[in-house]
Amino acid sequence: MTNVLMCGSALSIKGGMVSVVNNYLNYKDWKDVKISYIPTHINAHKYILILYFMWAYIKILCLTLAGKVDIVHLHTAERGSFFRKAFLVQTFSFLGIKTVMHHHAAEFEQFYANLPEKRKKYVRHILELTDLNIVLGESFVRLLKEKAPNAKVKVLHNAVGGYSYNPYNKDAKNILFLGVICERKGIYDLLQAIKLLDSQIDKNIKLYLCGDGEIDKVQQMINELGISYRIAHIGWIVGEQKKTFMEHAMVNILPSYNEGLPMTILETMAYGIPNISTNIASIPEVLHNNKNGFLVKPGDIDALAEVIKEIIENRSLREEFSQESYQLISESFSLDKNIEILKTSILYKNGS
Repeated sequence: MTNVLMCGSALSIKGGMVSVVNNYLNYKDWKDVKISYIPTHINAHKYILILYFMWAYIKILCLTLAGKVDIVHLHTAERGSFFRKAFLVQTFSFLGIKTVMHHHAAEFEQFYANLPEKRKKYVRHILELTDLNIVLGESFVRLLKEKAPNAKVKVLHNAVGGYSYNPYNKDAKNILFLGVICERKGIYDLLQAIKLLDSQIDKNIKLYLCGDGEIDKVQQMINELGISYRIAHIGWIVGEQKKTFMEHAMVNILPSYNEGLPMTILETMAYGIPNISTNIASIPEVLHNNKNGFLVKPGDIDALAEVIKEIIENRSLREEFSQESYQLISESFSLDKNIEILKTSILYKNGS
């Protein structure tokens, strides 16, 4: 039995990293792997967060000193998340326990660029100290190796559970936006694109905003653009509620400026829903322009509106994108395959 200590955010926190963690924790076929999960982060005032981390650190040490940790799997983003995990990397390096950092950061480049040189040197040291850095795509390999040439880096794309058949509703009319409602996710560009299309598309087509964030600011723009009748804010959705909205989704749109490999794209593609997103980070490694969806440059509102219109008007194209999406996720981005790679060649193989 291999005892794995996994650390990340509290499972109540919303976002892609916790979605990945939940997929791992809920997986039923680990067999010879036992995972102990200790969260090191909550959404709280910084002083409360410090106390929370200190308490988590005590629990981590107790588990380790009791001989119940063989390998450590740290899920990390940027800023405070990185520095908390860096402290753990140093601890486990001292104790001689294999440690893996699983990077989910969407804004690592900006985070690193804004650091003073002394902090940059520390980040480079941690990247090279950890036994393995898991990243979400090839673009992140280059990003990390440019900063820490001696860092050990391996790609492991995010993955999702699948379906035994393609459940896409070919008659669906809704547009989905799944994620945090903020500028980084391109929500304001999407609203302006909908405004450009308002007089050209069926009045029954609506955009469903499934997430939370800058709600008041978004509502103000919706009112100013005069498209309130086209927009419905649902709030954060999970589980069966998410499936209910996917059942009626014609297309999922995520025109982000910074990402890793968004779980919402993988989840909707697994459901056979065509996607429109931006050609950034690891997104082009799963969303192939004009084959299973559309990619545009971040901030190109005219191009975004153009491909939304094409998706809406071309049923056969939607069906083609749907099948390509479903097949790709089933074959290459399944949770079974992801975890098998973890167990056999990356993470949980003792002595690897």
